[in-house]
Amino acid sequence: MSQVSLEKSPHRMGSMFNRIARTYDLLNHALSLGLDLWWRRQAVHALWRLAPHAQRVLDVATGTGDLAFAALRRRPHVTVIGVDVACNMLRLAATKRRAASVSTTRYGLVAADALKMPFPDESFDALMIAYGIRNLPDMPGAFREFRRVLRPKGYLLILEFTLPRHPLLKKAYLLYFEKILPRLGGWVSRDREAYRYLPASVGAFISPETMSRLGAAHGFTTCCIKPLTAGITYYWIGRCAKDAL
Repeated sequence: MSQVSLEKSPHRMGSMFNRIARTYDLLNHALSLGLDLWWRRQAVHALWRLAPHAQRVLDVATGTGDLAFAALRRRPHVTVIGVDVACNMLRLAATKRRAASVSTTRYGLVAADALKMPFPDESFDALMIAYGIRNLPDMPGAFREFRRVLRPKGYLLILEFTLPRHPLLKKAYLLYFEKILPRLGGWVSRDREAYRYLPASVGAFISPETMSRLGAAHGFTTCCIKPLTAGITYYWIGRCAKDAL
């Protein structure tokens, strides 16, 4: 694969996701064979098992809302605020919200940079981010911001891609991920850059174990790490200890 820029400024990420917003859900579901929705449900189920009394949840990089809707379906009493830097994605989330007859008070939408969110300290019981932390330019800064907006003993759920550990499976997966997926995604979305960036960013991203160590360095105790679908994705859940630092 030729060199792909991994520059992750809010401007670049917002522009890229605005461009692919129209075909984003179609490609997510098709290229993952529908597994992306199951991954989100599994992650949310794990979060609710650990945080059954959470009331107010922040969904960072909410995109078109699939993680938020998974959370809302599972817990009728929960309210979710979705944050994203890409306004076209938020418009699609709003359209899906209307189609699902979900009120704006149950699922609010805010255009904002994940590293500078417009919320007071200790505003949320839980924070979720699915396939978005990899696109932030400052990982330590992200953990500091997440910790700032979480209440004491609040939970952080991260759902992200990784690479399979088994050599043969990894080889087969990389053939699909680096050769086939970018071509299909680029053809359907008409944006080759975005679907070349995806495998490049996953290949260069930190491991689940490093994610856990980074969380610990910023005041989060790891509750669980769970690989899904032979290790091509995983969720990590940590608990915030406000007095840890």
